[in-house]
Amino acid sequence: MSKVNFLGEDNFIRTMKTENSEFRKAHVKQGKFKSFDGTTLNYYFAIPDNATKVVVFAHGFCEFFGKYHEYVWYLYQAGLGFYFLEQRGHGYSEGKMKEPDVVYIDDYNTYVEDFHVFMDKVVMPATSEMKRILIAHSMGGAVGTLFLESYQGYFDRTILSSPMLKMKSVPSKLVIILIRFYAFLFGKRKSMAPRQKHFDAKPVFETSSAQSRARYDYMFEMRLKDEHYQTYGAAIGWGLASYKVHDRIFKNISRLTLPITVFTAGQDHLIDPDGYREFAAKVPHAKIIAFENSRHEIFNATEETRNEYFRQVLEIVESV
Repeated sequence: MSKVNFLGEDNFIRTMKTENSEFRKAHVKQGKFKSFDGTTLNYYFAIPDNATKVVVFAHGFCEFFGKYHEYVWYLYQAGLGFYFLEQRGHGYSEGKMKEPDVVYIDDYNTYVEDFHVFMDKVVMPATSEMKRILIAHSMGGAVGTLFLESYQGYFDRTILSSPMLKMKSVPSKLVIILIRFYAFLFGKRKSMAPRQKHFDAKPVFETSSAQSRARYDYMFEMRLKDEHYQTYGAAIGWGLASYKVHDRIFKNISRLTLPITVFTAGQDHLIDPDGYREFAAKVPHAKIIAFENSRHEIFNATEETRNEYFRQVLEIVESV
């Protein structure tokens, strides 16, 4: 495996603002493209000289490229290229609501088709001779899995990191029907869902998905400085679309044939572990690796867990 020096806690923010910033200025490029319905989506990429493999990211709910600055740096140091699409309604991609901190989607097929257009228009023409690896986190894990079930031949391997195969606290089918009826009747699909909240510029590290304070602070500082990064709460429509994801994924689960590794977090307050158990039973060739002491964001966990996660990711990608 390539030698990559993983950052600790004390030197993280200083290094991100110096060496990592210099790396991004020198090597990372930004691009935009029109999706299937004319929505303009934003992406970032960097390809080292002589790279033979490229990682394509599908990020999670309310995330943006800045949260992955450390991640893509490690890949680049290992000689790996990357493409990072900011999904519809996130970061500098279009699709935001009038309240820009609220995330809405009509259906997950929209995310999947955005990703399909991204692959066809941007990634495939530039990487036709390269191995391609999908790394998908949380909501992106749901999007990525649905994409793989619909479209074959785009990737050689997949890593799902805390994928949203099954959400926690999903209402009963009757309640979902009532919510859908209410949202339709009163035009509330794009309104913020109950128990969600707007971005209030107050850090909540203790109840966040991260265990590294430095990494949380780095990300939160970007949120404070840029409205594009202040996505924070789900619209009712996003919730309704997300409730359907589990059944959709497992309806076509037999279509998953490529090598898959699933990293799971034992202290995850967002994902129902029953989804992982069901996935393991129905996709027997998938390798499930549990980080029992991690919260949802394993790449932002404690140092020992985080370093082992990155070590395994690099080992998997380099083995393709």
